[in-house]
Amino acid sequence: MKNLKTIALTLFVAATTLTASAQNKKINVEKSKITWIGKKVTGQHDGTLNFSSGTLVFDGKKLKGGSFEVDMTSITVADLQAGKGKEKLEGHLKADDFFGVDKFATSTLEFKTIVAKRRRCLYCYC
Repeated sequence: MKNLKTIALTLFVAATTLTASAQNKKINVEKSKITWIGKKVTGQHDGTLNFSSGTLVFDGKKLKGGSFEVDMTSITVADLQAGKGKEKLEGHLKADDFFGVDKFATSTLEFKTIVAKRRRCLYCYC
C-alpha cells in the first residue's frame, strides 16, 4: 500500500511537471502583421497581411511549435499608391488566379518541429 501511494504521488508530480513545462502563448493580432515581398523579373512589390489568430508553443524558453491563421482578405500592397496600380494589384492577388480569397478567406500555417540553424565555420565552410 505504501508503494502504491509513492507511485501515485510520483505520477502526479511527473504529470504536473509535464503540463507546466509546455506553454501556449497567443499572439497579439492587433499588433502583429505579416510583411510580404513578391519578386518578378521586372521588379518587386511588397505589402502586408493581418493575422486572424496565432499561438506559439514553448517548452520553457525554447520554441517548440505553433500555428497561425491569416486573414487573406486583408492583403494590401504598400509600394504602390491609390490610383497608380495599387487597387489593380490587390484585386489580382485576391482573384482566383492568385489566392482566390472569395473561396479561401483564411490561410493556416502550422509548424510542429523547430530545428536550430547550424552555424557555418568562417574558415573552412564545413
